[in-house]
Amino acid sequence: MKYIYIIVIVIAQSLVSCDQILDVSDNLAESGALNKELLYSSEENIEGVVNGVYAKFASEFYSGGNFFQMTSAHTPYFSSSGSKGEQFGTFNISPSLKNLNDTWMEIYSCVDHANHLIENLHKLAPGFSTTERNLGQAHFIRAITYFDLVRVWGEVPLRTVPAEQGTLFLSKSSKQEIYDQIIADLTIAKELLPSEEYIPGRPLSYAANGYLAKVYMNMATESGLSGSSSDYWELAYTNAKIVESSMKYSLVSSYEDLFAEGNENTSESIFEIQYTAGGTSTKSGQHSFMTAPAKSIYNQRDSGGNLRVNRLALHDHYIDYNVATTDVHPDPRRTVAYVSEQYTEIVSPFKVRKIYPTQFSGGFAVNWIKKYQEVSNTNINSNRNRMVFRYADLLLMLAEIENERDNYQSSKDYVKLVLDRANTSLYGLSGIQSMIGGDDLRDRILKERIYELLGEGHEWFDLRRQQNAGVSFLETRIDRRQVLMTGGDQFDTKNKTQFHNIWNPDLSFVTDDSAILEKNMRFPIPSNEIIGNNALDNSDQNIGY
Repeated sequence: MKYIYIIVIVIAQSLVSCDQILDVSDNLAESGALNKELLYSSEENIEGVVNGVYAKFASEFYSGGNFFQMTSAHTPYFSSSGSKGEQFGTFNISPSLKNLNDTWMEIYSCVDHANHLIENLHKLAPGFSTTERNLGQAHFIRAITYFDLVRVWGEVPLRTVPAEQGTLFLSKSSKQEIYDQIIADLTIAKELLPSEEYIPGRPLSYAANGYLAKVYMNMATESGLSGSSSDYWELAYTNAKIVESSMKYSLVSSYEDLFAEGNENTSESIFEIQYTAGGTSTKSGQHSFMTAPAKSIYNQRDSGGNLRVNRLALHDHYIDYNVATTDVHPDPRRTVAYVSEQYTEIVSPFKVRKIYPTQFSGGFAVNWIKKYQEVSNTNINSNRNRMVFRYADLLLMLAEIENERDNYQSSKDYVKLVLDRANTSLYGLSGIQSMIGGDDLRDRILKERIYELLGEGHEWFDLRRQQNAGVSFLETRIDRRQVLMTGGDQFDTKNKTQFHNIWNPDLSFVTDDSAILEKNMRFPIPSNEIIGNNALDNSDQNIGY
């Protein structure tokens, strides 16, 4: 069952950024929604406000579109076009880009909606039976929103109460302060959220533990924080094990079923954004629209498909399991995840589009993601949910954590659980069991996260979070992609590979210059924020921008 989020404007002056406020529709004003006491006078009314917080998180300019597209494109695994993608795919982001500013504003709007909900629940609705779980949800969403902010932008303004005229302008807070707030929010969330399902798709208390594990993993690889790396890895382990031991989640029996259209809120889902094609937002949940080729059985719309997969993922999916490029891959994830070889357009003149690994140059020398295909929906809004956090992700987190704790066999066992679900032959083919542990296993686990989770929004974060011998995985994967583009592609036996300025850009300039590489570890703070926030100036811009 799908729970449809309804967008509700909480109050008339809910801050979007430092100098812009939300519009409120006339019908809401006429119904008295601007009266906070009335809005928080019943559990039913409050549920509408909670829905509004989720709607902000799921919106076109945040998780439902911009943020998902931008972070995916800004990796060597994807490329993209248009104002939401091209500059990210070519690693040349302008701070003045409108869609970057739109995304920043929407993320802070999500924060502000959560802030209003937290404050008003305490002030106006402390006695309702649903107040605890609603507070837990508000703290949960605020935490994971700030987790996105601190990972993508680093130091940012930290706002934990509704904005007022006198507090419009905030300076940046340190990463330590932001992480402390994220941990505080998730700690509250795990205490207040129910441990049993209350509304389909809503997070349980264990989801907060899972995100605490993610947060501590990220902190373990950051510099300049108060704790030690080993302490953070231990905290990550403790929280991840709570989720595993709860037995609330399990792997869906087959990878094919996991991504079958209509199969939603499964046993594997830890946190899943609920979408409907008929939602009130004009453009929310665009993952099906942007990840599959237009005019195809995967995407019936006349446009879309502007987030494309570079060859690095599919090519090395063969190499890393020691499968010849001329053989049939035994991994069902290869078929479920990728649109490959060719597809036929479903409108006249029914063109047959050859794509990678049949096509090696031009805009079609790419793959698309098949996970979100819709066989009949033509609305730009997807009718499919998007899993943001699932149990296979948690198992691979535990694999990584155990490797960092020097428990190498335990680490390998967690990887094996994930691979066995796909095909029991994969673990043997991977050669993981013979790995020493440490650097080699760390590298392999990060690759396993690609093959299991490709197109689910994790690539940007994983590539910048970990490194071997001081070299980030972003750098090693860009360099690997360059090898494939310059003669190393085993599918391309006739050496037809060519760079394309948008769909297969030459990224050698990124790793050839350490300053450019460092710059691309973050997004720039939008120029409009630097200009419009009186507490910031040009010195607050991220390095290189």
